[in-house]
Amino acid sequence: YEYPQSAFDRNRNIEKLRNFLIDTEWYLIYDFIERYVSCFPKSADRNNLEKDINRVLEEEKSGYRMLRGLITPITNIGELDSLKESMSTKYVSVNTHMEKALQLFSQRKSPDYENSIKESISAVEAMCCIITNETGSQATLGKTIRKLKEKGIHIHSAMESAFSSLYGYTSDEAGIRHGGIDFTNAPAEDAKYMLISCSAFINYLVEKWAKANNKE
Repeated sequence: YEYPQSAFDRNRNIEKLRNFLIDTEWYLIYDFIERYVSCFPKSADRNNLEKDINRVLEEEKSGYRMLRGLITPITNIGELDSLKESMSTKYVSVNTHMEKALQLFSQRKSPDYENSIKESISAVEAMCCIITNETGSQATLGKTIRKLKEKGIHIHSAMESAFSSLYGYTSDEAGIRHGGIDFTNAPAEDAKYMLISCSAFINYLVEKWAKANNKE
C-alpha cells in the first residue's frame, strides 16, 4: 500500500519531530508545547488544549503545568487558579504585570526571578493605584495601600502592614527595584511566594472593591 503524498509527508514529519524531541535538551520540549499552543488563537480551542496538556502533565508526574499558554513550574491547582484569576481582571495594567511576572518566573533556561518579583509587586501597586486614583509620585504601593480605606476598602491592619513590608522588601536601597546586589540572585522560592501572594491579594482587592462599589 502506498501512502498518499500528504500522509507520507505527515508521517515523516512526525518521525523527525519524535527523534528531535528524544535527543534535544529537556526544556525545549516545553518550548515546543508552548509554540504549538500559540497556533490556536481561539480561546475556546486553546483552553481545551491546555486542559488536555495539563491532564497529560499530571499523569506523567511532571513538575510543570500550562497556564495561559506558558509552561510554569507550579502544579498546585489552587495557586494556578489564583494566578489565572489575577491575570483576567478588568484592568489591563494589572493583568500585564502579572503575566510578565509569570513569564519571567517560567523561563526554563534562564528564569529571571528578580524581575518576576518586581512585576508581581508592581501588579499589586497598579491595582491599588486604580482603586485610589493616585498617579505620579503618590502612585506607590506604600502610599496607596494606606488610602484604600478612603475608598471603602477596610483591610486588617496586620495585612496592611504585611504588604507594606513586602513593598519595603522590593524598594529599599538594597532591594529589587534599586537593583541592589543582595537580590540579584533572588531564589526561586522567593519569586514563587511573591507571585502567588500578590495574585491572591489582587483577587482579594478586586472582590473588596466590587463590594464597596455595590454599597454606594
